[in-house]
Amino acid sequence: MKVAIAADHAGLPLRPTIADAVRAAGHEPLLYGPDTAPPEGIDYPLVAQAVADALDATDAERGILVCGSGAGVTIAANKLPGIRAAYAADHYTGHQMVEHDHVNVLTLGARVMGPAVAAEIVEAFVNAVPSTEERHLRRLGEVLDFERERSMNAATLLHDAGQSLWLDNITRALLTSGTLARYIADLAVTGLTSNPTIFDKALTGSSDYDDQIRSLLAAGTEGEELFFELALVDLRNAASLLRAIFDATSGVDGWVSLEVSPKLAHDTQSTVDEAKSLHAKAATPNLFIKVPGTPEGIPAIEELIAAGVSVNVTLLFSREHYEVAAEAYVRGLERRMEGGLGLDVSSVASVFISRWDAAVAGKLPDDLNGRLGVAVAKRTYKAYRDVLSSDRWQKLAAAGARPQRLLWASTGTKDPNLPDTYYIHALASEQTINTMPEKTLLAFGEHGDIGDLLPADGGDAEDVLARIGTAGVDVDALAATLQTEGADAFVKSWDDLLACIGSTSDRVRTANEP
Repeated sequence: MKVAIAADHAGLPLRPTIADAVRAAGHEPLLYGPDTAPPEGIDYPLVAQAVADALDATDAERGILVCGSGAGVTIAANKLPGIRAAYAADHYTGHQMVEHDHVNVLTLGARVMGPAVAAEIVEAFVNAVPSTEERHLRRLGEVLDFERERSMNAATLLHDAGQSLWLDNITRALLTSGTLARYIADLAVTGLTSNPTIFDKALTGSSDYDDQIRSLLAAGTEGEELFFELALVDLRNAASLLRAIFDATSGVDGWVSLEVSPKLAHDTQSTVDEAKSLHAKAATPNLFIKVPGTPEGIPAIEELIAAGVSVNVTLLFSREHYEVAAEAYVRGLERRMEGGLGLDVSSVASVFISRWDAAVAGKLPDDLNGRLGVAVAKRTYKAYRDVLSSDRWQKLAAAGARPQRLLWASTGTKDPNLPDTYYIHALASEQTINTMPEKTLLAFGEHGDIGDLLPADGGDAEDVLARIGTAGVDVDALAATLQTEGADAFVKSWDDLLACIGSTSDRVRTANEP
């Protein structure tokens, strides 16, 4: 574990002792701030900011701050998003603050304790493991609620209404700049999704990955394997930022996602094999493996759930697609229960929305424009609520199973005639997730609003779909077409991504030549 350490002028004499204690405990100290104090001193808010920035950027997992008494850095640190700082004067508090209170920054006073006591507290702090007991996680959740309430906006209000907001984007810069940490704190982001197109854009024209690519190439890693290594670094770091949310919600929220090769969309056994391999390699409890809900993907999903691999089911476009994905999840859980295995495995079912309206653009009467995707979502939401209320699901829930939450995907507005937050406003619904592009998330936080929540009975979905059918759209046939086209599009994106990996690798190799 990397530990960020900083001190003001009064704390500097204790900083070497702290760094040595971190090192002696088997961890890596990272020193921030000046090594010597200028005549005017070092302001404690600035060193608190340096450590908070290191945690936000995932450069470090925990931090230690030192001033004269410990009071100043404690006050400053606790004003910063994502920081839970506490002062310790003894060994017990040093580990208890992590175990019971999920503290991520230890504060110390150089003028009120000696080096031996400080080293003992540091050792306890860096080696402590956060508790997963319900009472401690409940209290962590209450603390996170306080933080979210300090920045109320449409995004935080939507979260409080019962829908999780996830970001459909990842780049290394998003992590290292602290941007994702700010979205978590200010816009109630509680999860993250990715896909080949997103990673292709992250790599194109960026040098952020060059150092890792150089190391991987030197080790003989190339192509698809190299991509997964790059992606896992980003996703593990994102998962670390979201871990407090994952813990506080007992695994309901706080997830990231990594996709199996889209080229396996029609190969059940290869999908199972690669998903298990990625799951083992990631070794991250809050990471979903994304598997397409194609006819060949569905049996793979059941097999993976039965094996304890959490799955984000992607490329769902209709109620019927959702229902077979839900059945696969339930069957997987039932197999675990029958085998005496725990039910601590999760899934989400990702239903794509805006592609419906893009597919029928210009083919419907004006009063039906932009309504097909939402109508399909409402129909699917009814099916979802029906599953959750079924006796079959209630039996699993009573045994500790988590619901396979419905996730609205492809929710960026593509039609310039619709508001930029159209699908966020229209799809507000309890016990669901909306994963959205960064641009959409920012727009919603700035000027979005929440309408009526989707009704559990589907509302006007069937009436709207009947009118669309009368207008000449075969909804069932279009769902099949959209899934096939989506799978093909992901294959193309995958090929583009691997081509980008190849060209970037060539550029890095050339740069290394004398």
